Amino acid sequence: QTYRGNCHCGAFVYEIQVPEIKSVYECDCSICYKNGYLWVFPYLHDYKIVKGDDNTLKEYAFANKTIIHKVC
Repeated sequence: QTYRGNCHCGAFVYEIQVPEIKSVYECDCSICYKNGYLWVFPYLHDYKIVKGDDNTLKEYAFANKTIIHKVC
């Protein structure tokens, strides 16, 4: 299945193609924890940037800095 996502302002758009999702990662930062967000990590070859590039977003790490979040 193909999923499409974007940053808040729409400057960065991506698609991932993944089979049935069988496992997810639960981040313990305050934002993910409060909103109940779960993470899936597709293979790089299943990830496609539709709009923008790797430099469009800035990096930020919450809590224990396990995951680097990209923000606009």
